[in-house]
Amino acid sequence: MLKVFGFVRRHERLSHDEYRAAHAGYHNSYGRRLNGIRGYLLNVRANRTPESVFADEAGYLTGGRPDDFDDRWDGYGQLMFDSLAAYLSAKSPARDRPGPAGLEDDQAVAAVGGDAPYLYSGPPIQFHVAEQVIVPVRRPEHKVFKVVHFARRNPALDAEEFRARWYGSYGSLSRGVPGLLGHVLNVPTALDVMTGFFTEESGAFSADAAARRGAFHACFDGIAEYWFTGPEAFRSWREAQSAALRELERELFAGFFFQEVDETVAVLPDRLPPAPFYHR
Repeated sequence: MLKVFGFVRRHERLSHDEYRAAHAGYHNSYGRRLNGIRGYLLNVRANRTPESVFADEAGYLTGGRPDDFDDRWDGYGQLMFDSLAAYLSAKSPARDRPGPAGLEDDQAVAAVGGDAPYLYSGPPIQFHVAEQVIVPVRRPEHKVFKVVHFARRNPALDAEEFRARWYGSYGSLSRGVPGLLGHVLNVPTALDVMTGFFTEESGAFSADAAARRGAFHACFDGIAEYWFTGPEAFRSWREAQSAALRELERELFAGFFFQEVDETVAVLPDRLPPAPFYHR
């Protein structure tokens, strides 16, 4: 399964809530129709204050956030495909629109609705991640609490040891936790998922865009995602495992921070072979 993250900044004409409505609404209505897509999630930075979510640990859990980090993004999408080839060919007309002659191609899907110049401020920061599922995600039919953990590697650890210990010893502290609905680790890779997906006209390959991507990637070496029944379950886990969590956080991370996001499931991730008919 190929997994791609795309971090975006909202257009200056949109408020944060207007951006969320436009991305989760119009844009996702086309993104979910990309050819061959196997999963599509939108995560928008939540409006609640850290204190209302993390309570007494708010300072500790958000203290490692770079000062300008929130100026770099408002949301990020997650795209899943069977392969790189499927991903690169996804932005093409979708044969899923009924018309006078029967089923027709919809050219608008190739442009994902064509709203990017009005939805985003600059091109997305798009990159491939290697996914490790620590606890498989279970999604009840209501909104859940999702929090994202950004972390930079302790330079005393090489990349492989860092990833292995984050997944292993640190990840093991979440297994079996009451109220936990899922825990997934994502580590960026060097696989190029920009070329062939974005056009030169998009601005994605300009010097400014490259500098913006470099500055953004310098803020983390891995991104973990947690799904809980609510913030109280997250806080209870942190309180019960406080000593062990903090010890490993000192050993593994040069810096880290947590951020609540509002998740929209546009296409439920499906890792099984696709059905022999159209479905989302």
